[in-house]
Amino acid sequence: MNAPEFTIVIPTRNGERYLSATIESVLAQRYPHWRLHILESGSTDGTVALVQRYLSDPRIALHSTPADQPPLDIIGNWARILQLDLSDYLTILGHDDLLGADFLSEIAALIAAEPSASLWVTHFYLIDSEGALIRPCRALPARLDADAYLLGLHMRRFESYATGYVMRSADYVRLGGIPPLRNLLYADLLLWYRLSSLSYLACSPRYAFSYRVHAQSMSFAMPLSDWYTASEEYLRALETSEHFKVEAHRKAAYACISFALKRAFYRNLAKLIAEGDAAQRREFERVRREISARAAQAGITSYYDWRSALLRLMAYLPSRRLRRALIASLVRVRRSAQRAQADRSRPSSADRQ
Repeated sequence: MNAPEFTIVIPTRNGERYLSATIESVLAQRYPHWRLHILESGSTDGTVALVQRYLSDPRIALHSTPADQPPLDIIGNWARILQLDLSDYLTILGHDDLLGADFLSEIAALIAAEPSASLWVTHFYLIDSEGALIRPCRALPARLDADAYLLGLHMRRFESYATGYVMRSADYVRLGGIPPLRNLLYADLLLWYRLSSLSYLACSPRYAFSYRVHAQSMSFAMPLSDWYTASEEYLRALETSEHFKVEAHRKAAYACISFALKRAFYRNLAKLIAEGDAAQRREFERVRREISARAAQAGITSYYDWRSALLRLMAYLPSRRLRRALIASLVRVRRSAQRAQADRSRPSSADRQ
């Protein structure tokens, strides 16, 4: 078997803070057969200048939209992947995520061991904005069919982000690329389901990349109304799938959406507590009422709980100083719990090899 050739794609806008470390993690790969395409559109920081420093390496290419054209949104930028000269295998890397030095080596070995699979991935770490470990991901089995994989994601037994998955480029093109859900929320899950439906997903037990969790990421910064719209789009896309022919699968998907929407409410309310003014509180109430009506019609329930109600009360406290003190206390408690969880679930030295 010939050594696999990989295309790595980094879509970005205003990625200057983290992008250098991400590119360096690609350059550090011990496996030599790769090309890197950086898809940039509409950056107003130093992203373009940063990437240009790496273009002396012939394996790296920058694709920027012309300055006299409107910037592409995230859907339009990712759609350009279909226009690239792709190698046999493709992986998409978040502009703030990191590959371990053995990521491609591990994937190449996994492809050799599981040549019939249609999607390959390794285990990974969740890291914070400074690169510190939050915790390892939840463990995945060595093999999963599409239904078991998606059900596990919906039941939160497994975790999935856009980074770390490798597919045949021909399969990605044949499926039309990533589904154009609002802001691409849930689009990766739908894509991984469709790809694994072609055969199955194979997973290495090694921890070979890191996904960065921070407040500037798209999923954290997304407006609540967009979050809900993407949720509806995702459920509509699954309506025509084989997966939804099983009632237990349908229920798990709706429960997953309710849980994720609840977390989105928490984040938006925390921001409202820390920074909100009267106009922002009125806008939140308008969006909350709109989502409530749409969710009731769609059958999405249990997304607004007592914690949301408590945070909403805190957001209406008259003293901004008191509101900020309360939210700072909640953040400290959460970070302490995350550190404790990371310590409890830290992988062994054998897993890190």
